[in-house]
Amino acid sequence: MKRLMCAPLALSLLAIFSSTAPAQDKMTTYYLVLLNRGKAPATVDQAEAAKIQEQHIAHLTKLGDQGHGLAAGPFGDDGEIRGIVIMKADSAQHVRELEGADPAVKAGRLAIDVIAFMAPEGWFKKPAQPLSMEQLYFAFLKEGATRTQDPETARRLQSEHLAYMDDQHKQGALVMAGPIVDKGSTRRGVVVYRAASLIEARSRAEGDPMVRAGRLAIEMHPWYVAKGVLQ
Repeated sequence: MKRLMCAPLALSLLAIFSSTAPAQDKMTTYYLVLLNRGKAPATVDQAEAAKIQEQHIAHLTKLGDQGHGLAAGPFGDDGEIRGIVIMKADSAQHVRELEGADPAVKAGRLAIDVIAFMAPEGWFKKPAQPLSMEQLYFAFLKEGATRTQDPETARRLQSEHLAYMDDQHKQGALVMAGPIVDKGSTRRGVVVYRAASLIEARSRAEGDPMVRAGRLAIEMHPWYVAKGVLQ
């Protein structure tokens, strides 16, 4: 992708999802909260850890009830990023204040990063009831190692990239995509795939012409999220 804040790309992404997205004519800014491994000691009293986890879940539920929390769930690969929350709020600072009140953050078991990205307005749904989780595959589109293509080639790759995402969405595999708008970030966008396995999801993501050309690289994580939130 080029600088993902640009209006043409935002409109292109909206067109990709127009077949199933709400009848809206604009993109809107959401905030991706990375729940990173905190600095608190890993060995803590089990009863206290369970209490903090219960309060953490209650906090996320409250954010959802308030309309701020749109999707949340843990990553399944035991890395530094423990999970993510997708939020709607007035600003990144507002998001930091809301998620900074999370008992797990206050206790140092989690630390947060906030990243602004764009997606169609009204895109996220209420979870299906009774509540259950599904495994999706969340990936950052990051700057690749080969970004020296001439402008004409870069434009062609961009067009092929958008066409590829359109095709993946029509197949029911790509369920979310959006450009990251934070300036100076090497992370250029986010994509979420629904697939039978990590191998399949990675294969689909790496089939993107921009990835194959080296302009983008994939950082993928298994992600557990409530069914119904992403169609």
